[in-house]
Amino acid sequence: MDKDLPLYDITLEDFEQGMYKISLVDKPAIEENFIYFSKQSIEMFANDEKREVVGPIMIPNKEILRQSAENGFYYVRFTEDTIRDIMYNYSKKGLFNEFGIQHENDTTDVVMLEIWMKESDNDKSTDYGFDLPNGTVFVKAKIESDELFNAIKDGEINGFSIEIAANITPTNKEEMTEFSFAKELGKLEAQFETMTNKFQERIEGLESENEILLSALTSFEEKFAGVEDLKSAIEMIQKHIESMGDMAQEEDEEEKEEMAEDSKEEEEDMKEEEKYEATEEEVNEQEVEEQFTAQQTEEVVAEEVDKTINFETITSEKINLINKHFPSLY
Repeated sequence: MDKDLPLYDITLEDFEQGMYKISLVDKPAIEENFIYFSKQSIEMFANDEKREVVGPIMIPNKEILRQSAENGFYYVRFTEDTIRDIMYNYSKKGLFNEFGIQHENDTTDVVMLEIWMKESDNDKSTDYGFDLPNGTVFVKAKIESDELFNAIKDGEINGFSIEIAANITPTNKEEMTEFSFAKELGKLEAQFETMTNKFQERIEGLESENEILLSALTSFEEKFAGVEDLKSAIEMIQKHIESMGDMAQEEDEEEKEEMAEDSKEEEEDMKEEEKYEATEEEVNEQEVEEQFTAQQTEEVVAEEVDKTINFETITSEKINLINKHFPSLY
């Protein structure tokens, strides 16, 4: 049995469900072949030839592989209690002689002789060579067709298979063997370890992210100590940016004003310098004129002084000079 496949219990929901036919098949689902009896093989049964078969039709807790489009591959089983319910239902409906071949064709060539459930180790099934658990249901039937009996002797037909209408319900597999339990436990431990490693990696990643976040928050708190919450901090940052813009604008205006004042002062200084230069030029011109006038005055005075004749002593030369300038005196 593949332990990875799901296991279902066969259950009856109501009286309408249950076993309604037994087929003779080449491959019984319960994997237990029936035995057949003839005059040659079973001396105890008759003085004449017998065409009888004996075999199990249901074995309690036997896991039977099945496949469906809905569930895929899975296992089903009959519990002993379910088998009892099926046998009660089957007997009450009187379906003892409902037989088929390979689940395809119904047949009247098979007649039910006995059907019973094993209830102790002293069951007669052991006389037929079967070693199956209590709760197993056996069928003994007579084959009335030479063709069918020859198919049984040739191994073309090997056992019984029932046809049943029933439900299946998931089982919790409490009947696990020690080996299967250890195997499943090992799988669970491996899965747990894998999940633990993944969670550990995730935790380490979260711790790393948390350290980065805490570092960022600490830096943020240091920069914005006293700020009640992040919103206030953001508002403060926005106001700070706006104030920096205003300050930059004010500084720009102040700089322009200072430049204007400097320009005005430079103009005034230039005017003062021009005025001073003009005044200085005027002063220089006046001084030049005064000096020029003084020079002229000095020259005039000098000339006047030079033209004055002092007659301290009368000489002949002085007389001649007088006569020269004043001829009319004579």
